[in-house]
Amino acid sequence: MSEMAAVELSEQLTFISDPGHGWLKVPLGELTTLGIQSEITTYSFVDGRFVYLEEDQDAGTYLVARRAQGYPDPQFDEQYVEYFDRSQRCYSPPVVTP
Repeated sequence: MSEMAAVELSEQLTFISDPGHGWLKVPLGELTTLGIQSEITTYSFVDGRFVYLEEDQDAGTYLVARRAQGYPDPQFDEQYVEYFDRSQRCYSPPVVTP
């Protein structure tokens, strides 16, 4: 880890998939640590503690930011579910006021 990467990020993350799609479960605070909270789309979901980053774009945004800031890639646990609840609250980037 570089000197820039002073805050610890998760070493182990869970990739959740159902028959149609997949999401990377990440502690919500890690988006702020990496400074990417405004780069995540509404295709991801949030439950208060975790953000479920959709596999096509947001999971990649997260992993690229980790690498760019000197963090090692995490280990992945895979969890298959028959149905991932898409009625959860969609991620909404924080509103920045001037």
